[in-house]
Formats: sequence, structure tokens, C-alpha cells
Amino acid sequence: MLSEDENEAKNKEEESTQSSYDSTSNDVRANDSKNIQNSEGPEDTFESLSKKYEETYDSLLRAQAEIENIKKRVIKEVENAHKYSIESILQEIIPIYDSLSLSCKLDKTNTDMEKVLEGNKMLLGMFQKIFDSNNIREINPIKEKFNPQYHQAISTIKDAKLADDTISEVVQKGYILNERVIKPALVIVIKNN
Repeated sequence: MLSEDENEAKNKEEESTQSSYDSTSNDVRANDSKNIQNSEGPEDTFESLSKKYEETYDSLLRAQAEIENIKKRVIKEVENAHKYSIESILQEIIPIYDSLSLSCKLDKTNTDMEKVLEGNKMLLGMFQKIFDSNNIREINPIKEKFNPQYHQAISTIKDAKLADDTISEVVQKGYILNERVIKPALVIVIKNN
């Protein structure tokens, strides 16, 4: 059992702890009371939240409208890019077309064949400049090995002097645009077997 002094010390300790607890509890209750008095009422909270909701909803609608406008602009730009993508090459081709049109209207009785050939060479040179500026290359595979990616065989012939699958004649040249075949070369291929 505890002595009287020990009992008294224990009681004082319990009273001190209870007093400390009561003091802390009173402080918490006072703060809660102040917070309740300073906080908005249910009506104020609803109005505040309702206003925030309306602002957020309005922002959402504006963002959706902006996205739709961007989509429409992009679609129109892509359509215009497709429509007018060949404009630059047409500006280079039109003078050649005009020159050919004029040469077809010449009086055939007074035409000098040398001048016609000279005009044709000039037109060919103009086309070559267009090809160079637009990264268009010719496929002219005479005496090369047949490659179905670049060549289209229109017939075969026998020739003992050349190996099988060798191109003996190019009927029409092919063309490559930026490493993509836009027209394969039409060729005649050797088949001895």
C-alpha cells in the first residue's frame, strides 16, 4: 500500500494533469467558438461555391469554344495547303505551256527546223530546272538489273549477250520525287530461259 505522502503526491499529480487538460480543452473550445462565429453560414458557403462553379463552368465553355475554333482553323489551313500546294510548280510550268502554244501556231511553210529544235532544247532545259528545284529525278535504267520498285516490265526478249533480268530497253523513263517513285520506268527485260 501507499503511504500518506505518496497518496498525497499522486492526488496532486492527478489534479495537475486534470487542470492542464481542462485548460487545453477550454482553449480548443474557445478557438472553435471563434471559428464558428467568423465562418460563413450555410447560405454564404452555398453562394460562394455556386459562384466558383459558375466561373469554372464559364471557363470550361470558353476553353471548348477555343478548341473548336482551333480545329476549324487547322482544317481550313490543311484544305488550303492541299488546294494550293502545286501553285509554285504551276508558276514554273505555265511559261513552258505558253511557249509550246505559240510554237504550235507558227506558219509551217516558213518554219526553220533548226529554230524549232533550238526551241525544244530550251523547253527541255526549263523542265530540267523545274525537276532540279523540286527534287525530281529521272529513272533511266538502261543495261541495269531489273528492280520492281523502280521499273515496270512491259515485255521480255531473249538476248544471249546479256544476263537474265537485265533491262535491254527503256520505253519510257520513270521519275522519283523525294525518294518516292511517282512513275516507274517502263522497260523491256531480258529473259533467256
